[in-house]
Amino acid sequence: MEEKVFRLPAVAGLLSEGYVEARLHTDGKEGDPAYDRSRELQEQMAGSKANPIYLLVDPGSGEALDRFEGADLTGTRFEAFLREGLERDPR
Repeated sequence: MEEKVFRLPAVAGLLSEGYVEARLHTDGKEGDPAYDRSRELQEQMAGSKANPIYLLVDPGSGEALDRFEGADLTGTRFEAFLREGLERDPR
């Protein structure tokens, strides 16, 4: 998604317009403290260890407001997800 969908003009515009990107890297192997902590944090925040998963998080409370799971090869569903997030909180 990062290589194709995030670069689509409509998606890139929405991301730059109203979002702050934060990434949680969950690649690695069990037993590595950084990996284990990242996976634990992902499960706490998203309620899932599945990848890819994207969350809209309230910056004040840290609460997950919405989530998008899986890939979207055309970007259409992901763009709608971002638009809905901005309509919910148009800061």
